[in-house]
Amino acid sequence: MHEPSDRDKQKELETIAFEREREEQRLLLLRQAWLGRNRLYKELFGEPTWVSPKGYGPPPTEIDEEKFFGSSLFAQEASQSFDPDPYQGNKQEVDSTEQHLAVLAYGPDPFRPYWTYITAGIASPWVHHEPQEVSGFGCELMIKSPVDLPWAPQVLRTMAYYIFNHAGTLSPGVRISLGGPIKAGSDSKVRNLIIWYADEAPDCWYQLPSGGFGIFLAIGVTEAEVKYAESVEKYGTWCVEQLLRRKGFGQVTDPDRRCTMSDADTPEMLQSIKLFADTFRENEAEIMSELGNQQSENF
Repeated sequence: MHEPSDRDKQKELETIAFEREREEQRLLLLRQAWLGRNRLYKELFGEPTWVSPKGYGPPPTEIDEEKFFGSSLFAQEASQSFDPDPYQGNKQEVDSTEQHLAVLAYGPDPFRPYWTYITAGIASPWVHHEPQEVSGFGCELMIKSPVDLPWAPQVLRTMAYYIFNHAGTLSPGVRISLGGPIKAGSDSKVRNLIIWYADEAPDCWYQLPSGGFGIFLAIGVTEAEVKYAESVEKYGTWCVEQLLRRKGFGQVTDPDRRCTMSDADTPEMLQSIKLFADTFRENEAEIMSELGNQQSENF
């Protein structure tokens, strides 16, 4: 077997040093993003009632030497040539394999008389070594439920895994077919989702040390409601969201609710809502220009 030369050893050590530095940067950025998002969630929602997985916590910054360096001939020599991890004292017993996606649940309170669920992980900088304009996949997803039941976090996980697997993202205005009842095994008429802005996250776009991300809400709708949304140019999702507000459902997804399209007062409500949308569309350029001027004056 050919023995590596001193030059080969030096080259490999330099490569290991570079890769290690990059991995340290990635892990530090990942931790900073986790801490920043956690602070933001506390400001917006308070303390969670429960979190899944149970071991949810900030990812460690120390490198798994064996996993990272693999079977390198000089792994042990290289790993011993660096200073100890300055975050070692903050090491937590967290299974990092479970940290790609967590769901935080917040119980009802006087201001939010419903359950709120939000993901943590879609916007994490899993592969970034330095801040980007957009962090991770650029969003975290919410859903609201009248009661605490497994279907709500499961819907969020399904959407998150779709984003992970297809390297995509979701944004307000998108409509999604679930292919069945939102509550598995039920006869719920709610079989679709619309993505919109959450009342609890009024700024819509937030900054982490790793980049920006949006907090977007999934709202369950029926086949007839999504069909109407598809029939309205550009503002169909907003029209349905407004209809649900006027019906008293707000942004809460209730699998047991009726379809609003069969209500006697729905046509009149939709006419009023659509008129507003049409008026906005006709004057959109002027309105956006005026908003831009106001922002410029503020600065």
